Amino acid sequence: MTTNDKTVHLIDDRRMGGVTRFLDQVSTMRPSDTNVFVKRGTMRGHHHDAGTIVSHLAISWRTLPMLITLRACNPSARLVHVEHSYCAGFEENRVAAYKHKRFHTLLRAVYALFDEVIAVSEGQGEWMRNIEVIPNRKVKIATPLVDLAPFLDIPAPTPSGALRYGFVGRLDEQKGLDAILKPWRDNAPTNARFEIFGNGPMREELEAIADGDPRITFHGVTDTPAEAYRTFDIALMPSRWEPFGLSCLEAQAAGRPAIVANVDGLPEQVADGGGLVLTGGPEVWAKFIASPMSFAKVGAESARGRRIAERNAINARARWAAILDPMNDAAHSAAAQAAE
Repeated sequence: MTTNDKTVHLIDDRRMGGVTRFLDQVSTMRPSDTNVFVKRGTMRGHHHDAGTIVSHLAISWRTLPMLITLRACNPSARLVHVEHSYCAGFEENRVAAYKHKRFHTLLRAVYALFDEVIAVSEGQGEWMRNIEVIPNRKVKIATPLVDLAPFLDIPAPTPSGALRYGFVGRLDEQKGLDAILKPWRDNAPTNARFEIFGNGPMREELEAIADGDPRITFHGVTDTPAEAYRTFDIALMPSRWEPFGLSCLEAQAAGRPAIVANVDGLPEQVADGGGLVLTGGPEVWAKFIASPMSFAKVGAESARGRRIAERNAINARARWAAILDPMNDAAHSAAAQAAE
């Protein structure tokens, strides 16, 4: 294999999460790709013996010098950045309004160093274009890769009595559970259940909001996320921001309709079914919980969601295969232009 054929992925977080799981799937497609860990705070980039360098790094003003030298040390390499972190919802919730211009300047400076920037959803890509931080020609859309087999193996829900709701993810500000727990408590039937899987900095606050409600169970972290879906019928995702939202895709694959907030990459995942989009604050979620889906609707959305998840997984695999192989991607782009 020549240098031009080699691909290196740069990561700065080894924790189990979306990026790690994504790279696990890349390794099954492309076992010759290598991962290189970059310690956060590193001020200098290095030369890599590769034709393509893919950054999965978190962007900040502190990382800018390292990225500049990464470009300088690899002048002939194809540099690709995958934007796993930033999106419209993140900017709205985590960047003060008076800092928006400075934030955009950072993104513009970083993205200019790369030949291509991958948005993980159409919503994220639209945000990038709207704030004018990158030329349209440099943005490509490719949803994350994830192994859906364990989720597809879960039996479809068979609700009886009151519906069981669930959440699988990190308990933090991003996921928005703090905004819907009280509406759930106040509006869910007495025999309903809310199964919460995960841990994070907001767990104590969320347990305080639950106030000992026996219908709400905090299970903590699970080593088998797919198994968690056996315990409930409907997945709730009231996130404040989600560049893509892997949990939505996994819920659909498990046959659990995903009820999602109208933010970033979530709405497009249920546009063809497999869930619903709720636009608005806690009162909207309260109304949904007070008037739950019928069992027939749950069944229909369950089957539809599984078909959508399988289709999306196939499309994502093909898209990433094209992006990570420059020759295939060039052919893909040429075919797309010819079809326009």
